[in-house]
Amino acid sequence: MSQTGKLMPNLDQQSTKMLNLTVLQRIDPFIEEILITAAHVTFYEFNIESNQWSRKDVEGSLFVVKRFLSFFFLINVANCSHLLPRFLFHFYFNFVFDVM
Repeated sequence: MSQTGKLMPNLDQQSTKMLNLTVLQRIDPFIEEILITAAHVTFYEFNIESNQWSRKDVEGSLFVVKRFLSFFFLINVANCSHLLPRFLFHFYFNFVFDVM
């Protein structure tokens, strides 16, 4: 058990990836592979007039996935409404290689 008293699964990285893939495929059966993951992300919006960032009600794990049909980002948010913004392949390709 962890210090918080929760029972933590003892999975290796590949098993965790396969488990996440199975869960994501329940949401979208066209997902073929998980390319990139982030354990926790939060969305912010920038207000140009006030020159400030404001936190939005969107947070959770981020998965960049390869689909049979097209690419898109999947954010599994804490409030259980999944955010599925679609991007063009060209944008995705540039994004991945600029980040890496």
